[in-house]
Amino acid sequence: MDLSLELEVALDAARHAAARVMEVYATEFRVDWKGAGDPVTQADREANTLIAERLLGRFPQDHLCAEEDHPETASAQAALGGRCWFVDPLDGTREFVDRNGDFAVMVGLAVDGAARLGVVLAPAWGRALVGIVGVGAWSLAPDGTRTPLSVRDVPVGEACLVASRSHRSPAVDAAARALGVGSVRPCGSVGLKAALVAAGEATLYLHAGDGPKLWDTCAPEALAVAAGAVVTDAYGEPLRYATARLAVDRGIVVAPASLGPRAARALREAIDGGM
Repeated sequence: MDLSLELEVALDAARHAAARVMEVYATEFRVDWKGAGDPVTQADREANTLIAERLLGRFPQDHLCAEEDHPETASAQAALGGRCWFVDPLDGTREFVDRNGDFAVMVGLAVDGAARLGVVLAPAWGRALVGIVGVGAWSLAPDGTRTPLSVRDVPVGEACLVASRSHRSPAVDAAARALGVGSVRPCGSVGLKAALVAAGEATLYLHAGDGPKLWDTCAPEALAVAAGAVVTDAYGEPLRYATARLAVDRGIVVAPASLGPRAARALREAIDGGM
């Protein structure tokens, strides 16, 4: 499946959105709340609109599920299956508000319910990472130079677990102890944590509990899988995108193939054990 044009368009849209996000970041922006612990800003809304317009302008027959669209609209679009774009215009809004730099602009494409393409831009980090499943994953320099990405498979005692900075779960800590991982690196943004695994800068990402939605996982999953990782829920099942259910609440595991099943089992046992 040739998705080179789609990658070009998605990357261009994400770059324009990231530029606007950083313009807002430099101001005393207002913070609104969609719910308890769920902030939203002008940067989220404007980046959402910019990306959606560019994607649908080039691919008008595709579907689009975006975080800042109405939930019923986003759910209905995802349920249509086929080719559906999943857009998180500002993954890590809490980190954006806290001004710690751990946020990303993410554009993913799912085809027939499976993540196939991912763009994860971390504007405060100055990094752009992209991947197409079955083709490869790369870090992009400002001049366009591509550096291939690959997961780093090490003995579990040397493994680095990247875990949530602001939503750390006791189940994740319990799974890490059961696995015997060597170190833990805190980080905000689902996309950045998966990107660190894809880049070989961390070995494993685990998430347990509520919070992530399909727009949080599509681009990161495609990026990580393109770099050689496996991505499942805590029960070893693949994440599915042709569904009206937006919540990803059965856990997330991003790991090298040799560690994925063991990590999923440890996370599942921690969740089922009520940790």
